[in-house]
Amino acid sequence: MSSSSQAQYRVFLGARVLWPPDCPDDILEGAINETQSCLKTFEAKDGQKMAEHIKKYLDTNFEPHWHVIFGKNFGCHSIHEKRRFIYFYIDKTAYLFYKTQ
Repeated sequence: MSSSSQAQYRVFLGARVLWPPDCPDDILEGAINETQSCLKTFEAKDGQKMAEHIKKYLDTNFEPHWHVIFGKNFGCHSIHEKRRFIYFYIDKTAYLFYKTQ
């Protein structure tokens, strides 16, 4: 992959965000803030509870059918609604949230 086609990341609210993001600012801010809050609340072994909490937050605040995936090593190929895709890192963990109909 050439350097011009490599993904670009920008630090935003303490997370390294795939830039430009494919979602409105309020959704991106909410997702990052809620994730950071969960990291303070849940233990690492409680990943499923954390994912459930973030999904409920996104469904409640930005309409239903969000998918929440996070971890240190995963691949994904998905279809999502336009402007409803979020991908960022906090420390070494990647977070992927997207909305479907």
